[in-house]
Amino acid sequence: MNCLEYRRALLAGEGETDAMRGHRLQCASCAETMREHREMEADLRRALELPVPVGFEDQLLQAVQRLEGAPEPAMPSRRRFLAAASITAAAAGTGYLLWRDREDPMALACIQFVMRDEAKSLMMGAMPRAEAARVLADTLPLERIERIGRIRHIAPCPLGEGTAYHVVLMVPQDKVTLLVMPDTTLPARGRAIREGLYATVLPMRRGSVGVVGTSSAVVESVAGAIRA
Repeated sequence: MNCLEYRRALLAGEGETDAMRGHRLQCASCAETMREHREMEADLRRALELPVPVGFEDQLLQAVQRLEGAPEPAMPSRRRFLAAASITAAAAGTGYLLWRDREDPMALACIQFVMRDEAKSLMMGAMPRAEAARVLADTLPLERIERIGRIRHIAPCPLGEGTAYHVVLMVPQDKVTLLVMPDTTLPARGRAIREGLYATVLPMRRGSVGVVGTSSAVVESVAGAIRA
């Protein structure tokens, strides 16, 4: 087993096999990945232990509908994200109803990237920050991303027939993957579910952005903060 196979299996959420454990014990990089993965799972479990208030499902549906519509200017983007994430993480499974029968091709391509190529991108190393700031400026500026979470990695990668910029972002409840596509224009927002991963793709003023994660609620919260 190599690093790519280990991280792909880990993201699939099927648990650590004997082969995976043997690789991790010999690989400091994958050991660190497992440590971070366990920390995030622990954080999510703590969030899910919160009591769900009466009427929460209706509130959640209304919140997502607001995110789909015009942004609310009264709340800064980071505060808006944290407020949305704090309630949606408490009952992440409820959001599954909003994702049924979602098979958008670009969103599926983003999931395929995470499953097949994300570990390879991490191993290849990150691009210089100044260059990243330049290429992302017209689609999703670095400063805007950093208001949502902590950037761990940025690098260019092939996606479909074009180039995307792979961003690993740590947010309060989880790790998410952003795929910023400056030259890909989408007619509308799309969603997909595959192999335990949720993805949404957002049209921007220039280009588009894909968001992929293991929690539909966190993906929706990050997408809402990007559009705010």
